[in-house]
Amino acid sequence: MTFTDIKIKVCGLKSISEVNCASDYGACWYGMIFVKNSPRFITYKKAENLINNTPAYIEPIAVTINPSYSKIKNLIELGFKYIQLHGDESTSFCLNLKKEYKVKIIKAISIRAVKDIEYANNFRDIVDWVLFDYKDDLLAGGTGKSFNWNLLADKKLNFSWILSGGLDYNNVGKAIKKTGATAVDVSTGLEIKKGIKSIELIKKFCNKIKNT
Repeated sequence: MTFTDIKIKVCGLKSISEVNCASDYGACWYGMIFVKNSPRFITYKKAENLINNTPAYIEPIAVTINPSYSKIKNLIELGFKYIQLHGDESTSFCLNLKKEYKVKIIKAISIRAVKDIEYANNFRDIVDWVLFDYKDDLLAGGTGKSFNWNLLADKKLNFSWILSGGLDYNNVGKAIKKTGATAVDVSTGLEIKKGIKSIELIKKFCNKIKNT
């Protein structure tokens, strides 16, 4: 595998120009945050506008924390085919979502120790991707911090996973080499201030992966 094969997810986008830039520079997913206390929160109306006015070849992902079934239904009706679960959702909850809505699921797992990676195995035959993120006792994501990448070094995981947590254009190459990640997720590392994305940083991040 080369770095040009790495899948890129750009998270916390709120404008058409951001999504267009991400798609132009090679991202295959973009995340929209449906958590009201997040500085990256987006309304249903704005999310629908993004979905309807951006390229079909970059897939929108609805990022949620412990969502209700009715919220999932609303998001699917908006046009989302991917749901990211960033709370303490159980395997049974994920199974029920799959059965009821046939939706693709990314399950975030916060990492502090090897036992957290082992816990992710519980979801391997249930969700489409596991996303490994920094473990924070107060925040579910978007911390801008990295976990110890050595925890993933030389690990042979038998499920699809995404590396997240504190990535930016300065460290993403090292992170991929250390962990063997085939997919990466970035949010805070693209911001000029909390919740405000930079088009230039989106370009730099994607180009760093393609040109490494």
